[in-house]
Amino acid sequence: MNHEVQVDVPRFAREHWERDFARRISLATPADTARGVFCIGLLKAMEDLGGAEAARQCLQASGETAFVELFSYPIASYLRMVSTAVQLLAAKYGNIEESLRRIGRRAAADFRASSAGRAMGVMHEGDARRLLDCLPAVYRIALSFGMYELSWVEPAHARFTVERTFIPYPFHEGVLLELLEKTKVLRLKVRGRQTSALDSEYDICWG
Repeated sequence: MNHEVQVDVPRFAREHWERDFARRISLATPADTARGVFCIGLLKAMEDLGGAEAARQCLQASGETAFVELFSYPIASYLRMVSTAVQLLAAKYGNIEESLRRIGRRAAADFRASSAGRAMGVMHEGDARRLLDCLPAVYRIALSFGMYELSWVEPAHARFTVERTFIPYPFHEGVLLELLEKTKVLRLKVRGRQTSALDSEYDICWG
């Protein structure tokens, strides 16, 4: 019989991310919003991974009673949900960073299945360079905040720069991995790093 191995996350790591999320929430304004599709996707993911009680705790943390896919909701509500979710998932995935990547992957999958995401799929048709070239526009559609820029270091090496994002960098790593793994590239690598409180950048390479 196979047993899932669960790892206790060190207290200092939990406290670090609790402070990090609290800071991000404190910096958000009512104008900073995210689409309901991401909130719904997170609740579905939590129900799949942690059961109905885990999903209920995330919804309760948001301060909302329900979400509509195309409506926009305060990013602070979404961050409260994510902060709750990663604490619940950390033991399952070994650490909070990997939990954030898994949630980012789910967010990318949910967006890809939406009407805007399906249009994006037509645009790149499995081509990684074309997908990355339209990535800043995709982020602007999905989120009301942030500045996004993509530059090419080499033909198979792009750098994605994000300013004033409220979402931690491992989450964005998960988004990028999920989107690019559906293209034709091999030996994909995505490496993110925080450059300031709300800024981050990502090196994306393959081949």
